[in-house]
Amino acid sequence: MAMTGTYPIIVLAVGEMRYDDQVTAASLQGLANRTQPAMFLDYGIYDDPASRKTNEDFISEELWREKFRDALGQQDQHNLDAYAKIYPLQPQRVDSLAEAIAHFLPIIKGFVVWDPEQPDSINVAIMICSLESLLPISPDHVDWAERFGLPIQQDLRGRWQDRIALYSWALENLFSRCTPGKVASIEPGWHRPEFIDYVVKERIFTCGLSSKGSGQAFNSGWKLLLLCLGGPSWLRNIIYGTGLFRRLKQLAVERMSADPEVGLTIAIQKRVAQQPGAVIFGWHTNRDDEFSFMVLLSANGLRLAPAHLAANFSFHSALPASVPLKQFHIHESAVVLEPEKTYLTFTYSDGDQLMLMNTAQVGGWRRPERGLVPFNWEMQPLLAELAPALLGLYYSSLTPNDCLVAGPSGAGYIIPPLHDDLPDYLLRSAQACAKADINVITSYYPDPPDKVIRQHLQAPSNILGFLSGYFFVKARPVRCGYGKVFLCNAWPHLSQVRDTSEEVLAGVKALLDAPSQTPRFIGVHLFAYRTTIADVYNFVQTLDPARVKVVRADEFLLLAKQHYGGRQQPQ
Repeated sequence: MAMTGTYPIIVLAVGEMRYDDQVTAASLQGLANRTQPAMFLDYGIYDDPASRKTNEDFISEELWREKFRDALGQQDQHNLDAYAKIYPLQPQRVDSLAEAIAHFLPIIKGFVVWDPEQPDSINVAIMICSLESLLPISPDHVDWAERFGLPIQQDLRGRWQDRIALYSWALENLFSRCTPGKVASIEPGWHRPEFIDYVVKERIFTCGLSSKGSGQAFNSGWKLLLLCLGGPSWLRNIIYGTGLFRRLKQLAVERMSADPEVGLTIAIQKRVAQQPGAVIFGWHTNRDDEFSFMVLLSANGLRLAPAHLAANFSFHSALPASVPLKQFHIHESAVVLEPEKTYLTFTYSDGDQLMLMNTAQVGGWRRPERGLVPFNWEMQPLLAELAPALLGLYYSSLTPNDCLVAGPSGAGYIIPPLHDDLPDYLLRSAQACAKADINVITSYYPDPPDKVIRQHLQAPSNILGFLSGYFFVKARPVRCGYGKVFLCNAWPHLSQVRDTSEEVLAGVKALLDAPSQTPRFIGVHLFAYRTTIADVYNFVQTLDPARVKVVRADEFLLLAKQHYGGRQQPQ
């Protein structure tokens, strides 16, 4: 889309608003940005501890104040200021939600009232609004219908006795009208409205259903999936190598469907997954957790674009790309293996999260140490199509030391051994990575069966290789083949994922000091909410460059390929 003329942008501060009004504001934003960028929401800075929590605290109050708050800053204003330097935008702040509604009144056809007794009715309300150009409101704003001269088109109060009945109705009556191949998982109980604008803009079917159930049948199915994922390696190789996995997975999912809520989750996910390359946006509910959420969506053939706290994506997606999505590359012919060296590479986790993309990697991209040391940043390659303007803010400020890699486990977060069609997922990931000029992928699972590793190595040729393991448990495999390398990170162990930055770097130093043959290759996967580029830069200054060479992920894998060749090297 070429932008001609100027674009007036209504800017509304919503950080201090109550949640109900934020839902209305985000829905209005989605409608307003449907044809062109027109409305931007400023959520301020996330000083409320509840805003940094799902069912666990990723950043404590002390850590937030000490390490992340200043780097993050007013993230929405940062983005708007950056866009205003590139695009012909005219931001205009308004003082209230009512003023914003009045401005966009010509595109609003009425209101939908949700039921406070059934919080999930908010998701039904925003779906109806996205389909019929309405605004969702809480019952205490019914007077707005008179104020703005618009009708109450639907009142959802008292319609459903529970969330199962509510989402069953939505599946029957709204699903076919929503955008195919997309679904959003938004938990009203988190009180985080940030991604609602994109859901409304794109007419995405939205639910808040758990992936964790109960009962004998569910538990037997769950244990069967865990056996396929984490059983003894010899058994997993038999299960996958003989083709038994697909039948076991089908049986497991059938048994898990015995739980009513999980059964409805599975029914919806399978309907969405009928479209090739289907995507689920959002995050898990307050009744399950990340692992159970990821296990089920992966088994059902979906890929996740994590969207918790991801603000203004209806605006990001409405802007065209401003720069070519091109990064620096190290060519294989320029890579020289030094046999006496230990090669070290650092990868910043969680860049697949749209929130990290929206906040300059929790402020890390704006730190002065960026560019002073080779460093890998996980990114979400799906944004090459969904929000190229946001990606452009990164590519326009790249340094030769910044290596952008695809977050786990490619284009969208999955657990690879469980995915319904891994070769197709890897093909689509390679295509998305080509659009973003990315040639290295981090793969979530550290030690998959041999067949799964081979499928990774058979990915299209634009992918150099894979750094595997958000963490490792026991084995840390290295495999070469088809011109690629699949190499498991040496840090962290599962028990070390949430170590402090001091503990992380002390552990890496111990790995470096341990007696070992060279050359050797140490991949470090950093938990984004603990260790920063500043920590890494300071650590690297203490290393002996005659012994240790810190490199980007592409150089790291090319060097490993030179060393290991066609051999298989279990660690």
